[in-house]
Amino acid sequence: MEKLKQKPLSVLVFIPLLLLILIRPFFSGLAYPTIELYYENIIIFMAIMTLLTCRAGLNLPYKLAITLLAASYALSTFFSINMQNSIAETVKFISFFSIFFMVSQLDERQKKLLIDKLVLVAVIISIYAIYQYFWGYQHTIDYLKKTNSDFLLTSSYARDILLARRSIATFPSPNILGSYLVICFFLSLQLFPSPFPSPIWGEGRVRGLLKLLPSLLIAIALILTKSMGAWLSLMAALAILFALSHRSIKNKKIIIVSLVLIAIVLTFILITRWDRLTNLENPQNSITQRLHYWRTALAIIKDHALLGVGPGNFHELFLEYSTIPTTGTRYAHNILLHTWAETGILGLMAIIYLIFNFLRKFKIQSEYKLILLAGFAFILHNLIDNAYFIPEVSLLWWVLLALSF
Repeated sequence: MEKLKQKPLSVLVFIPLLLLILIRPFFSGLAYPTIELYYENIIIFMAIMTLLTCRAGLNLPYKLAITLLAASYALSTFFSINMQNSIAETVKFISFFSIFFMVSQLDERQKKLLIDKLVLVAVIISIYAIYQYFWGYQHTIDYLKKTNSDFLLTSSYARDILLARRSIATFPSPNILGSYLVICFFLSLQLFPSPFPSPIWGEGRVRGLLKLLPSLLIAIALILTKSMGAWLSLMAALAILFALSHRSIKNKKIIIVSLVLIAIVLTFILITRWDRLTNLENPQNSITQRLHYWRTALAIIKDHALLGVGPGNFHELFLEYSTIPTTGTRYAHNILLHTWAETGILGLMAIIYLIFNFLRKFKIQSEYKLILLAGFAFILHNLIDNAYFIPEVSLLWWVLLALSF
């Protein structure tokens, strides 16, 4: 039986949707909360209008997972320790569901156009991150010294970003930028008919290099974030990609070159961050911090396992449950622990079920393997970080879900 082609989403919806998705990485909701609120409301309004005229529904597993997740947000918000925080967080996730729904209505041509433009935006972000690393930070440091500012001495964040030179581009931290770039790296490979393009080893080398340029720029920017978590998640996804594709790779030099480049990158990151990673007595050590975040999250879960403390309220109880003097944090830096702490056991079951139904597509939708690998790397990174809760990156996760639909 011939497969029916899905009708394209109306241009009146598709163009504004495309623009809204593409501008998302260029502004932070933390820095511009009012703009963030307008953005979310526009997205939700567009989804309602699309729902009234849509042709295709959602498949049962995704529909059930999202319904469970929405129910967990509603229930935990009702019993929230801070209703205002929870309502704001719930609206944010309704906007994500809305993005997912609208992108799932795109036909194949519109999906390809969306991927092309997402990669273009990632290239722009990457070029800015590279400029920032080599030139931009030095201008900032010179200005602070000229004004006799003690910001570099008193702020651990400034030392980690400016003095250690870790690119953040338009994102709130290097790790968040790293998570975004990992997703976009796999999307850039999606532009090739094969995940391991080989023109640079044969004829048409110039054309091959130009095709590889977006992936190369994104990879360089990713290196300059010096985000260990982002690179570990990228390597895990690349290992799976090699395992799935090694038989189709005609030129085995590609594997050798790739492994050598990965080893060089890891060496660079380890050397530049060795003191920070190995000094466990340093309260700013990322390993020490995360272990403390997880212990505190488990303590909160112990008292609020059923319903959670309400979306957006983890930071409200963090210092109260912390066993050592520390600064506050908004996130548990683990997608499962944070979701459980805020939305209870139902939220935890929902997010696990959603991730499971996304990753199980490896067996049944091999044509989407690069999109699936991008999502896999994102989830893996979020076992030790918090990009899932940052709109600039989280929106891409919901786009990936819809692209694999």
